[in-house]
Amino acid sequence: MLATKVEIESALKALKECQKREGVTSCILCAHAQTCNQKEAFANKTQENLNQKQEALKACQKSMGLSSCGKCAKILECTIRNSYVSAVYLSMNKGNGGSFEF
Repeated sequence: MLATKVEIESALKALKECQKREGVTSCILCAHAQTCNQKEAFANKTQENLNQKQEALKACQKSMGLSSCGKCAKILECTIRNSYVSAVYLSMNKGNGGSFEF
């Protein structure tokens, strides 16, 4: 299933509303984080998004005959790579406003 930008934004909005109701700025600080449906929905959508972006990046690398973006002349302005980097950040961040969960 493809995770759309709207679905991700909707899941993030629900997560932020949950954090506000719980009086926290991050899921890390919430007593209900382990069983939170909003946190799980957001994590699932961001993982789907990350998988999609990773596949697109690998396809691009393959089409260019590269094993890495590092040797590509378009690395800094590449929308595929930038989209992948954003997806990685969003996936690591898990809606925690800048803090990361590993």
